[in-house]
Amino acid sequence: MYRRYSQGVDDITPRSQRRINRIKNIVILLLAAAVVALAVIALPGLRSRQGERSLYLQRMQSECDEAFRQTTTLSRNAGADSAAILARVRCCLYAMRTINTLAAQNGGQPLPDETLLTLQNTVDRYLSFLTTGMDTGEYQTNLQNGLGELQTQVRNLQ
Repeated sequence: MYRRYSQGVDDITPRSQRRINRIKNIVILLLAAAVVALAVIALPGLRSRQGERSLYLQRMQSECDEAFRQTTTLSRNAGADSAAILARVRCCLYAMRTINTLAAQNGGQPLPDETLLTLQNTVDRYLSFLTTGMDTGEYQTNLQNGLGELQTQVRNLQ
């Protein structure tokens, strides 16, 4: 018969406003939980991308060092093993182009592809002069200088 008075004297907000406030609080709590969950999921992915990049750069540096080391063993008078050494240098350059392509697919290209193509063309010209018996001193110097510059570029990428 008599209605019981349920609101206190201090609480004068209407029921509809309290429901809206509760819904707002729940939505804010859910959004905060979603942000935390997203951060937990995304951080390992970001770390693995940094690990991939450092691995690509490390491998590229080792291939570049190997190619440079191989060119220092070339003889100026076109020795018998020069063709084999040039083949190893070409393999190193091909590996660097492949690593460069993989890095480009994963978000960034460490080196311009033209640099690597220019060096491969230098190796091909060197090999053609080597097989015809012509003087190769200029090509060896160009190849060593190009690989030296490439080493500097690769080391500066980190």
